[in-house]
Amino acid sequence: MSHFTIACPGVITSYQTGLITISSSYGIGTSGSRNQLVTTEYYESGMEPHELDSFKPSFWGVDVPDGAELFAPTGGITPESAHQFWVGWLLGQRVYMLALMQKHPVEADLAADETALFPPVMDKAGVAALYSWRPVAQGMALWRRLFTGAIKTKPSVTTEALTEIPGRAVVSVVGAIPGEPKQHAIIGWAEDTAAGAVLGIAVVRPDQIRVMRSDPIPGFIPFVHQRPGIWASAPPTAERYELKLALESSGEPHNYQSAQLSVTAQSDERMTSLQADLPTGQLHAAAYDYAKDHVGAFAHQEFLTKDGRLWSGPPFTLTKQGVSLDDPLTILMTCTQAYWGERSADGTLSFHIL
Repeated sequence: MSHFTIACPGVITSYQTGLITISSSYGIGTSGSRNQLVTTEYYESGMEPHELDSFKPSFWGVDVPDGAELFAPTGGITPESAHQFWVGWLLGQRVYMLALMQKHPVEADLAADETALFPPVMDKAGVAALYSWRPVAQGMALWRRLFTGAIKTKPSVTTEALTEIPGRAVVSVVGAIPGEPKQHAIIGWAEDTAAGAVLGIAVVRPDQIRVMRSDPIPGFIPFVHQRPGIWASAPPTAERYELKLALESSGEPHNYQSAQLSVTAQSDERMTSLQADLPTGQLHAAAYDYAKDHVGAFAHQEFLTKDGRLWSGPPFTLTKQGVSLDDPLTILMTCTQAYWGERSADGTLSFHIL
């Protein structure tokens, strides 16, 4: 389903670190018969967990075509610090990116066999980077498009090939490294190989690209209908990265596991798999969203079964019933809390504590 191609649908959170972690979360949508682009910033207030409050929506004065999938870049820096904010949409194989204070979006075509990776990542200079896979003879090639657009200047886009990776990704996700000011990203994926599922992490920085892949996990393949979770520590803490996603057994009826790839600066790769206590053969969708914590990695896990029941974990507990199978599992994560998002008929989002 296309709902799971655009990272966490309709929500973007940027955050940076200092004495405290600062985060900014935005809902993205359209309004009215003309599908006008609108963004809304959400915030927590008070000492106890509660529903999120929101500021007044911001209308961009831009119409979004029918059928377009909306997105916005995440960042290891907040929009206030970068003095920039990007939104965009994907329509077929064409990407549209619009920067704050720009009148018109800049467009870029994807190759016919190219797959865009979401979300894009914004750096401190306000440049948004959209990554993508292109198939090659021995696996896949990682590409990047850099979108620039300062206030009152014409936006532009440049395209470049970065590296090649053996294997073909079934599911992928992109994240930011908090506090990293320059072009950077952490990319996670899972491959379906003859020997079993393989997990991979690529750390992209201006001067190097580091690629790490796990050993195959025999008897398991990546679960397709999911949003993987990716996490990075922030400088100056010890360099650590983590990818978490769902696997299913190769044979039917399918059993499920939450698989994790963790990597440190010392190239210490380790794999741990946790059996998901879910009904055999009943998983419809999965989502992993990490708390905005640059020191400890904690992934909130959501599983939607074919009977419309929503399970959270770990430990795996039933949290909702009667959830539509078309629900994109919109989760907003802050430093401490997970919120469940629901989109109303007018396109606005509301959030409730999970």
